[in-house]
Amino acid sequence: MATRLAVPSKELQLKIVGPRDVFAASRVQSLTLGATLPSTTVDELGNPEHVGEVKDTPEVTLTFSAFDVGIKIFAALTGTNPAAYPAAGVDIAELKEIDAVLYVKDDTVSDYVKSISGRRLQIRDFTFNYTVDGESKEDYSAIGSDRRYLKYDVIVDKLLVAGTSQTLTQTPIQLKNGNYAITVTNGGDYLEEVAGAPATGEYRIVGTTLTTGDALSSQVIVVYHANPAGENWTDIGDATLPVAIKGKDVDVTISANSISRVQSVTINGNMNTTPVKELGNRNVVGYQSQVPTVEGTITVLDTDSDLISLLSTGTIWASGAAVEWGPGESCSGVALSLKIELVDPCDESVAYTVLKSIRLPSIAIVGDSYTSNVNSNASQTFNFKSLDAYCIVYSGSTVLT
Repeated sequence: MATRLAVPSKELQLKIVGPRDVFAASRVQSLTLGATLPSTTVDELGNPEHVGEVKDTPEVTLTFSAFDVGIKIFAALTGTNPAAYPAAGVDIAELKEIDAVLYVKDDTVSDYVKSISGRRLQIRDFTFNYTVDGESKEDYSAIGSDRRYLKYDVIVDKLLVAGTSQTLTQTPIQLKNGNYAITVTNGGDYLEEVAGAPATGEYRIVGTTLTTGDALSSQVIVVYHANPAGENWTDIGDATLPVAIKGKDVDVTISANSISRVQSVTINGNMNTTPVKELGNRNVVGYQSQVPTVEGTITVLDTDSDLISLLSTGTIWASGAAVEWGPGESCSGVALSLKIELVDPCDESVAYTVLKSIRLPSIAIVGDSYTSNVNSNASQTFNFKSLDAYCIVYSGSTVLT
């Protein structure tokens, strides 16, 4: 058999298996799924050579970047129904454990030639980035300890609810660890595979029959390796989303004040996850997320004193007000809120439709810099951090409070 020349980007796709559903991720621009295998070289007295290597639990990392055009990726990662997205928004604290599947298309037919599975990956950090000349982007990193390269298809079944038994759509291929499923989740909870009668938190697969120890919820997802008949590749595409959203359609508001001459806004979030291990278990049990850290930068062209006054006192400068400022220096602090709105670039009627909003209810300035170069405009960059750890994503518009 001839070896293919290479795998182009059009023949690779990412599916996110979230707590609620599986999402064929659209507008993805780059991704990496990699593993580090920590090992210790062992020596011994009286031996001029290394005895060998002892290996620890693998460290698996998934990173991917996509054009930010709506709430569908965030909904998949948080287990939210994008068609019934909460009006109150969804906070980053809801970022859950996921499975990620990379599919590689055959170079001659519309079928999978192999799959790569990352199991039980916890979102570790994210970045929302908006620039005046570029496309809006959302980047995510997730960590785990379980990654597999598989010859055939990774099947994802979302099962109907009926008691404690269901039938899979394909016949699973047994994995090297003896299991028949890569992942089974019941209401977002990861279950453990057993060979005997399953108890609470467990499941068993015999042939194509899945049996669980607990009653099935409305969100039962089974991920497994199988070799189904036919050609199963389907191209990624979502005509309901904008192609991309440029800076001209990104509105920035601080404490209900529209900010002019903004050049870029970056929001960085860290979920502060820590791995939980145990004796006798070759995989990480899970990841515990602590209080998130949310910080970022706002870069604007220097125009007047209004923004400095707003960031220092909470209000736009007015005649007779203070004439000296030090953003972020006051011990009492200033209550500021930040909102980013992504507008539909194809809407030609004012007021334009807001597709997505991101709100940080309480931020504080923690640093700034003033920069000027020959033949360019002076700019100011303000570093901020969230005071309450909230970063809430909305479908459509929202009001700053």
